[in-house]
Parts: sequence; C-alpha cells; structure tokens
Amino acid sequence: MKRLFTYYLLIVCCAFTAHAQYQLPNSGFEEWEDVSYKTYTGKEPVGWNSFLTGSGSLKGTAGRNQLEIMSESRPGSTGSKSAKLFARKVLGSIFAQGNLTTGCINMGSMSATDANGNYNYTEIGDGKQNQKFTGLPDAMRIWVKYNSTNTQYPYGKVSTILHTEGYYQDPMGNTSKITAQLVGTATKADITSQEDWQELTIPFVYEATTERPAYALVSFSSNTTPGQGTDGDYMMVDDLEYLYYSELASLSYNGTEIFDTEKTDYNIDAFYEEDKLAYTSNGKGATLTRSYNESTGLLTLTVKGDDWSSTNLNQHVYTLQFKPFTGEIASISYKGTPIEGFAQGTNHYYTVTGEYTEGCLTATPQDEGANVQYDYDAATRIATISIPESGKAICYYVKFAEEAEGYTSKLVISMNSAFLSAPVQEVGIADKKEGTVNLQLRNFSLEGLGLIGDIFVYDVAITADGNISKTDNITIFGEMGAQLEVLPLELTGKISQGNLSAQLSITWENSPITVDVYPLSTTSVDLTDIACEATQIEQVKQGLTNPNCIIYTDKGTTVAEGAENVVVGTSCAKLNLNKSNDISIPTAFAVTNASLTRSFAAGWHTICLPFATTPETLGAEQAQAFTAFDRNTLTFDKVTAMAANTPYLIYFAEEKENISVQNVNVVATKPQSVTHGNVTFVGNYEAGKNMEGLYGVAEKAGEQYIMRGGKGSTLGSTGAYFTVSGSEVNTLRIRLEGTGTGISDVEAGKGGQTFDIYSLNGIKVRSQATTTDGLPKGIYLINGKKHIVK
Repeated sequence: MKRLFTYYLLIVCCAFTAHAQYQLPNSGFEEWEDVSYKTYTGKEPVGWNSFLTGSGSLKGTAGRNQLEIMSESRPGSTGSKSAKLFARKVLGSIFAQGNLTTGCINMGSMSATDANGNYNYTEIGDGKQNQKFTGLPDAMRIWVKYNSTNTQYPYGKVSTILHTEGYYQDPMGNTSKITAQLVGTATKADITSQEDWQELTIPFVYEATTERPAYALVSFSSNTTPGQGTDGDYMMVDDLEYLYYSELASLSYNGTEIFDTEKTDYNIDAFYEEDKLAYTSNGKGATLTRSYNESTGLLTLTVKGDDWSSTNLNQHVYTLQFKPFTGEIASISYKGTPIEGFAQGTNHYYTVTGEYTEGCLTATPQDEGANVQYDYDAATRIATISIPESGKAICYYVKFAEEAEGYTSKLVISMNSAFLSAPVQEVGIADKKEGTVNLQLRNFSLEGLGLIGDIFVYDVAITADGNISKTDNITIFGEMGAQLEVLPLELTGKISQGNLSAQLSITWENSPITVDVYPLSTTSVDLTDIACEATQIEQVKQGLTNPNCIIYTDKGTTVAEGAENVVVGTSCAKLNLNKSNDISIPTAFAVTNASLTRSFAAGWHTICLPFATTPETLGAEQAQAFTAFDRNTLTFDKVTAMAANTPYLIYFAEEKENISVQNVNVVATKPQSVTHGNVTFVGNYEAGKNMEGLYGVAEKAGEQYIMRGGKGSTLGSTGAYFTVSGSEVNTLRIRLEGTGTGISDVEAGKGGQTFDIYSLNGIKVRSQATTTDGLPKGIYLINGKKHIVK
C-alpha cells in the first residue's frame, strides 16, 4: 500500500547505503561538522541535515541557520551534547520552525528539473541522502526539552517514516513520481512545553505489507505547522533510540489462553501436541523459535528481537513443562492373553506362536491417553507397535512364529573355537512342505552378551532322506540381534526318526559362532577344535538322556576325575556302556577300563561288542560264531577270540552281572552281518530293537530257543538277531560245536506267535498253527503272504 504525505514547506526525502542498520548512527548527536553556503556557516550533526544544507530556494536564504550545538545532554546520558532547533523570523511575521532530518529540506525549485521538465531526483539534496535503515522497530524513544510561547500552535513534532527503496514523494506532489512504499510510522505531533527533559516512547504503526524498510526518514521540528512559529520557540533533542520488543504477547494451549505478563515458566497438565500450542510476540520483527525435549516434556520458546545478534542478545525465554511422554508400552496382549515375559522399557522384542489378524494385539501405553499405532509386515511376520505422538523413536516388535514341531535339543555353542555354553533348548521345524522347511531357534544366547534373540531360517532345503541345508543372511530377532544387524549363516543337518541334528555357523565381525544341535539321546558329542575345561564338559553332559554318549575332546584337555565316556585325543580312561541305550562310536579310541552294564543269566545269549575280546575275558564258558546254514540247520563253531562289531552266541555257565575289560581298542561301530544262505546274523547297537518278525535267542518254560519275535518283543544293544529271507522257514535246527550246551533245536515259531494257514483258494487248512510240518507240498497263505512247502 502506498500513502502520500504532503508538506507545504518541508519535503523530506532520502537514499541510504547498503548496510543493514537497526539504529541510526550519531543518534546521540555527539559528532558535529562545519557546513557553509556563501557567507553562511554553521554546524550540523554528522549524518543529519538542517536549513543550512537545504536545497532549492531554501539554500542561501538569509537567516536560515536555525540549529545550534548544545553542551547540555539529557539526564543519565553517556554523552555530553544535544541539538537545539529553534524558530526564526524569515519574512514579515512569518517564523520558520527549526528542523533536523536524516533526509534533505527542499522548497521544490524548478531548477531541479531536467530538459524534459521532469524532476531530477538524483540532484535533490546535493548528495546529502544517506543512512539506510532495515529494522522493524516497535517504538521510537527520544529525549526532548521543548519550549513554546505560541498559544495557537503550541506543539513540537518528532517523526520516523519507514519506507522501501525509492523516493517517497516528489517536490510538487506529483503522484506519478512516487516509487517507494510506506512500511510504518512513529509520530508524535503534540509535544508540549516543559521545563525539564521529557522521555518520549512512540509506538510504530505498520502498514499491511510484508516488505521490510530500506530507509528511515526521521525529522524533528520545533513547530508542527510550517511558518507558524513564534520567537523563542525551540526544541532540544538527545539520544534517539529504536526499541525492538522480544516478549510474548499471547500464549494459549488447546484454545485456552494461559499468558501472564509476570510469568516466563508454565506448567501444563497435558501431553504436548504441536498443533494445540499458539503464541504471538509483541515484536513486529521478532522471531520465535521453539524446541521440545521429548524425554523431559519441556518446551522452550525463545523470542528474539528484530535487532538480535550474537553481541546483542535481545531475547526472552519461556518454558512450558508438559507431562513428559515416555513413549513406552506398559503391557501387550495377544488375543487377550498377556505376552509371556513382557518387561516394560527393558525389552522391545517378543515372539508369539500364531497368526496375525487385525486387532489381535492390544497394547496399553504407559502415557495415559496416548494413541498406540500398529503396523504389520507380512513378509517378515513382524508387527511394530509405537506411539508416534510421543515424538520418540521407541518401537515394540512382535514376531508371529509358525506352529512348529519341537525338538528338545542339546546346544553346544562356541565362538572362535572357544566354548561358550551348552543349554538344553527346543529347536522348532515348521511349515514342512515339498522340498523345504523353516527352522526356529528361540531365545538364543551368548555367554557374556546374554540374550541375543530368536533365530528364524526360512525355506531350508530338505531331501527325501531328511538332510537339511541353507546358506542365508539373517537378522536375529531381538534387542541385541538388531544391533548385530545382518549375519551370514550356513546351516546343515538332518531330521531322522524323530531326531534333529544340525549345525548353524554364524559369522559376526569375522568371528565364527558355531551352534551344534544334538538330540538329547545323542550317542556322541564332538568337542574337538573347541577349547573347553572339565566343568564345561560336565555342562555338556547335563540334560543328555543317553549315558552311552561319547564326548570327544582334543588332546591335552583336562577332564574331571573319574569322568566316564570322555575321549581325550584318542584315549579314554573309563568307558561305561549299557544295553538299555543306543551305542554309536563314530571314531576309534583306546580305553583303559571298559565296562558293559548288562545282566547275563546262565545259558546262551547273543552278543556284539565295539571292541575285540575273548570269551575268557568276559567270564564266559564259550562263544560260537555263525559259520554255515544248510537247508534248515544253523551251524556254529567255537571261537577263542571275538572280533569287534561281530555277532556271536555266548554261553555263561553261571549268571553274570555286568562285564568289564581293560586296555581295549574301541573301533567305530559298524555292526558286522554274517550271512550264510538265506539267514543273516546281525549285530545290534540299538536299544529296544523291535524284534517282530526277527529271530533271536529266547527262553520259554526253562528251555532256550531261537524263535521269531512277536509283537512287542525287543532286543537290547550289544545283542544280535537273525533274519531269514526268501520262503517261510518251517524248521530251524541248530548245530553247535561240542555238546552239553543246553540249547535246543529251534522250530520256527515255537514259543512264538501262532497263525492260520490257508490254501490259495482261501480255504483254511490249519488253525492256530506253529509250524507247516505235515502239510502236503504246495503254496499256502500265512498272514497274507505266500509260503512254499516242499
């Protein structure tokens, strides 16, 4: 918006330098300089103009020196000078008022026009235009001492006009020449006479514009009306200053005004929400900044005046204490049931078993009234719970694990070939489908680092015989796992007969972490290449259910005194095996003292041992090896030495409770099978071997037989059994070397299960039979299978 200001006698115009300015230079009127025109001389404050330096018809007019330097300054001033403006008679009864301005004084002489009759503004004021001004002050403060005897026009005047680049008005009021825009004014035109100095604070009134000023036109006049002064009218001025306010003018929260001019600190019983806070400043050009401390709930408002700088800290600081947001969750439930192990503020990762559905999670915020946000990523099966309005990057994560078949396992965890721990944990196998499975190892921990998190490996390849493998990059789901970030993984293993064996090799910062997974019934644990101590070996043993388990360690490893089944290098001080558990020796070793927990009643037994020995060493009367099968006769021969992993018949004359041997070499357990004809004698290291349909030594009614096992019959480890291939065997006869052994000829099925016999056309020819003896030659059906009688 542009506004015209018409002056009859005084036209003030200006142009300034390019430097930013918030106060006018020489505003205390301490610096003066000599000025002259023809025979007229005088002094003016530096940077200010009076009639002495007027332009146009004013210049050279006699008696226009109406400014005087004064050695009197206002009370409390740091300076010693002031300026005195006074009225003087110029023509008849006309008294021209005294003037002082930052611009120039011009009567609008036509001598200032160019060849086309247009005003040449560059010549106006003879180069006196100066003092650029860019501030947005809120008030003008000036000290004046004013005296007037004029009863009709008894007022003095002070004024500041702020405007943009250009001239504010041409000398003759030609509006087409107006190029500047008014920004604001501070004017007092009713200054009255007083004996003492007056301090005047005059507020600025600003136009509706966003423009900043480029210049300040400041003028002081001993009379408000040109030409109407009286003899003796004067005004002294000193210490002009522009004030820049830096305080709040209003402050409200959620529509309620809370501002108090006496307060800078406020307490607000609510959580901070940015859009609910409103405030204004009393400074036109003031800047307002706010900062919020999320952890403490403290909001700081800083109001800086327009003239603020690093050396002029014109500012006021206000604090608003809100209820601090913790951003934490107090509880989380899945389908109405609290998540197990939830700990507020200490752990942000939780795993539940099940599927995510909208609304299945319910989280209660610690901050009452806070809004909880739920996000779910179906690809990772992770839900993220947060409170965005808290302004804190706090998230809780819930992993939705699949239903899995659990394999309770012994884990042996090492890092850089150093033993860490050996917990008993469940490993899950989920989502079994064609060619792949998913593996879960939850609550994975590392010694010294504590809980790392849950390991999930997806799309693990599985072969038809149960071998599993996967090379992947994983992120362990957990507080620490997130810090470890992405880790390379190599997974190998096997799922067989309800057992899981696996190895997970994880690399973290070039440090290999190995997790060996064993079934609790494992027959061996390999600790070679892992530095461990006796107590750690005992830790490995804890939880294992197979006392026959062999622990392999490196040469030089210290073991507990009397420790059993621990191989150090290639030697074992004490080996103790029993028939009630599986036996497997993957690697050979030497044993100082070996024992077998197995009771032998007087009579014949089958036996198969993982080391070579003799019947005499075992305390047996004799042992016989299977050497031939001729039609229906099994032939055995006595032996004086028994090979490892080879089945034998062994005879004890008296009951024998356990056996023990010294200084034997245990070999890898690969039971040997001895086959003659269609009969095979098989060594056994499997506890509870199912003997249904197989043949073994058994006793009935005080007699021992080689009979076929029925449903529910079993054989312990270190025993042996016979298999018969081909057509049904009617009668097995046994030939043992020597006599007086007490073992009888053996008939197929004697003492075992009975069966019905059918002809091929389905006619039952014999019920509850134990043998096919006496039947005519031909083909019969027994238990749904064809049998030939020759």
